[in-house]
Amino acid sequence: MAIDYIGTFFTDEGFDFTGLLNADFFEPIRILFRAEHYVSATKLLVVAIDSVAYVEFGDGERNPFVAWLYRYANLGPIGVTPEELWEQRNSLLHMSNLDSRKVKKGEIRRLVAYVGGSPLDAPRSSETMGYFNLQHLIVEFGHACGRWCDTYDKDRAKIDQFVERYDLIASDARMMKVHV
Repeated sequence: MAIDYIGTFFTDEGFDFTGLLNADFFEPIRILFRAEHYVSATKLLVVAIDSVAYVEFGDGERNPFVAWLYRYANLGPIGVTPEELWEQRNSLLHMSNLDSRKVKKGEIRRLVAYVGGSPLDAPRSSETMGYFNLQHLIVEFGHACGRWCDTYDKDRAKIDQFVERYDLIASDARMMKVHV
C-alpha cells in the first residue's frame, strides 16, 4: 500500500507529526469553526480524537477514545470528563443531538458547548448538565496531540504501529486526486 504522506511530511529535522495532524484534522476543524459551523466542528473534533486514539491503542476491547483522553489530555480546566465527551460523541455522530442513552438514563451529564465568553447570567454546570468552551477543548486537543507525538521520540518502536494504523485513516489532505 502506498504511504505517500510519509514523504510529504518528512523534513530535514525528521517526520513532521504536527504538520500531518494539522493537515488531516486541525485545518478542517479550523475551517468549520471560523465559518461558525460549531456543531460540525465538534463532530470533526471527536472524529479526530477517535482517529488518534485508534492509532495509539488499536481497536481493542477497552474504549480507545476515553483511554487516549485520560492519558494525554488535561480536561480538568475545561470541566468535562473523557466519559462525558464519549457520550456526547455518540449522540452527535449517531443522532445529531445531545442525549445519548446514558444521558437519557441520568447516568452521565449532558454536555453543551459554547463559543466565546460565558455571560454572567449563563447557566452553570450541574450534576445533570455540563457547559464547556469549544475553543478551549480544541486548544487542549492540540496540546494533547503534542504530548502524544512526544511519545514517539521516547519509544521509537511505536513508529511502525503508527504507519500501519495511520495509513487506514481517511483524509481530505491525503486523498488521491486524479485530474482528467
